[in-house]
Amino acid sequence: MAGVWVWTGHMWNERIRWVLETFGDRLTDVSLFAWSVNINGDLRETFNPALMDEYRAKWPHIRFWGCFRNMDDPDNGPYDIFQGLRGSAAARARLADQVQSEIFEAYPWIHGVDIDMELGGNGDPVASESIFEAVADRAHSLGRLASAALPPMTVDGSIGGENWVRYAQLGSMLDHVAVMSYDFAWGGSAPGPISPGWWLEQVYDWAASQIPASKLSMGLPAYGRFWSIHRYYIGEYRGQSGTYYAGWQLFNGLAPWEGHHKTGWILYRDPGSRTLWGITDCYDWRYPNQIEASRGVNFGTFNERPYAVRYGLPSASPIWSVADNSVGDALINYRINPAPVVDNTGALVSPHNGFTLTLEMLKRSPVAATVIDDYANSAQQLGDVYEQDGSAWKFAEVTDTYSQYRGSGRLKYAAGFGSRAMYSQARFQFAAAGRFGLTVQGITADLSSGGHLRLMQGAAVLAEQWLDPRVVGAAAGSGRQSMALRVREGSARVYFGSSDSNMFRLLQADVSPAFDGVVQLDASAAVWVDHLYLGDGWWYQPREAVEVELNGRRQLLGRVPRTGIRWDNANRFRPLADVDEHETRTAEISLDWDYDHWQDVPLEPGAETFLTVRPTDHDVWLGRLMVVDRDGATMAYFSDTDTLTYWRGRASHDWDLQGIALWSLGQEDVRFWETLEGGELPPETKRLNV
Repeated sequence: MAGVWVWTGHMWNERIRWVLETFGDRLTDVSLFAWSVNINGDLRETFNPALMDEYRAKWPHIRFWGCFRNMDDPDNGPYDIFQGLRGSAAARARLADQVQSEIFEAYPWIHGVDIDMELGGNGDPVASESIFEAVADRAHSLGRLASAALPPMTVDGSIGGENWVRYAQLGSMLDHVAVMSYDFAWGGSAPGPISPGWWLEQVYDWAASQIPASKLSMGLPAYGRFWSIHRYYIGEYRGQSGTYYAGWQLFNGLAPWEGHHKTGWILYRDPGSRTLWGITDCYDWRYPNQIEASRGVNFGTFNERPYAVRYGLPSASPIWSVADNSVGDALINYRINPAPVVDNTGALVSPHNGFTLTLEMLKRSPVAATVIDDYANSAQQLGDVYEQDGSAWKFAEVTDTYSQYRGSGRLKYAAGFGSRAMYSQARFQFAAAGRFGLTVQGITADLSSGGHLRLMQGAAVLAEQWLDPRVVGAAAGSGRQSMALRVREGSARVYFGSSDSNMFRLLQADVSPAFDGVVQLDASAAVWVDHLYLGDGWWYQPREAVEVELNGRRQLLGRVPRTGIRWDNANRFRPLADVDEHETRTAEISLDWDYDHWQDVPLEPGAETFLTVRPTDHDVWLGRLMVVDRDGATMAYFSDTDTLTYWRGRASHDWDLQGIALWSLGQEDVRFWETLEGGELPPETKRLNV
């Protein structure tokens, strides 16, 4: 049968002992979370492996592994321990010695060592691999095996800052790898599936291409996460984790918020992750596309999440002026009815103290007020918006939905901008080795394919920085980067990043611009560009807020507090001093779903009404709208037996993996163990309210 790997030892309770006693025949591997490692390579025992003796005797087929982790050390954090082991051959040798003496010699029945090294950062892959190599080599010299729990990666890298991982290299030295493909959503993130289906597919498409599938186990969450969604959480996490049974109790009304009615709440099956999800203390809710009417708004789905959005204008009329991207007459109308619900006694109940309206929104950092926003849409646009002086830029339609401008030499915006402060941005990839530059009013941001980034005025280098060498010659749409240049009357700033939404200021200098009115880009060799953006150098367009109208009252939700700015009458703002936009605020704007709240919203139980949302700012994604108890409401996602069974089948049939790895024993829906044999738990073995 497909392997079933579990971790245990970080907690130890009746349910864990019962599963080991009753269902050991369904398990193939048990990894004992029993040691922590410190910066010097010393192991400290945190769980007594001898507690496994009775289960070893009953289930001799189970392979037991000794797991050490770089967490729970009283003196140093995970990253410092990682760094200490990477940087010291003596510490790695000490760790190998400790694995031999404290794990294999102390417990000769241990089948292999399991390495759990996390939070290693984005660099030093070779040094990181030296830790695993030292441990694996020692295990193999003793006739034992070596496994590791590795962070989840896709072809694009890590979502959690773990780009020290190289699956192919680590897979070649290890006998088994369990990918920790969970906590995509976690306590500090927005609510959502812990292991989204689309993401699991990306992770295992990549992992199985780098590591033999016979060595791989799919990591699955046996637990759930529970996020509070009724109020703002500043400086603290909305979410916490819990077992399947914590979710069972919550949604059956057995563990309500303090002072709330004991009420059962509906659970849904998320179609992508196959997890259960629901909202407690929610008296009505809508997906963003469950509307009565809309105007000036688009609807779409991204990563299995529906959204509504008002896009900004790509240019102004007349062209070359700043576009008016204020709300106009755009709106969405919803019909809502916060109806009373039936509690566990059969009575109709509503919140004791009223309602809160919670909106799910995905915000973006402000953008330079738009002059031209060009996604390389057509050959006509290339000819109308730009001038070429003997250059060879051409339009290329890559697919039905994706296109590029391709060429070398100069591509100049077909206008003179006088003495205006301007912002120019490009997303591009190097088709051939060379350099690419943006020029605004005589100031140039210049990047070579070798990674040399410069801020220049003529031949003079004002500031510079070396980056990693850039990807050259990748397929269209791969190996891209984004670069931008902002030039004001006395300053120039260069921004750079992996995408338009992930750029950082890297270079800055005081300048005296030529103000020749020219804005252009230039490439010494073939470059492919798929997005060009031209904006005002001072004015910003926010992308964070919407206005809600309900029963004659209006509330602006999502606006980020700022200081040292002034607004115009088109919903634009500019700093009063020569600073970047992010220096006018203290709040961070993340590219994750955020939750804004209208507490004491004017609603009455059982009264149907219309709710109007006006997308004040463009490019704000609106998600779910929820009417919840003002004193407490929870959105939860958690795995049950159907979740685990579904992904166990896909691990086997879609990728031919060795099996699944559950984090962790004791948190799961115990019906899963009977499901492995195609049966149902007999009534006397069910644990419903433990």
